[in-house]
Amino acid sequence: MQTADRLKKIPPYLFMELRKKINQAKAAGVDVISLAIGDPVEATPNSVIDELCRSARDPQNHRYPTDEEKGMLAFRKEIARWYGER
Repeated sequence: MQTADRLKKIPPYLFMELRKKINQAKAAGVDVISLAIGDPVEATPNSVIDELCRSARDPQNHRYPTDEEKGMLAFRKEIARWYGER
């Protein structure tokens, strides 16, 4: 099977490239703490799953927030400042 030339122009998946580098470093004896993709190595605690399910069943969570519920103003301003400086 031949693939289209345009597929050859797609860059490699970033996290697969990071995984290769991490594996190379580990093979070289480096103790790596990977913050690459945030893929957990341990199971999610049942208490977290239970709370997620409980919250998902709450009709109050089945809508977008109102203007009054947009979050802490100081936090939102800090986010806006940070994005403005990027």
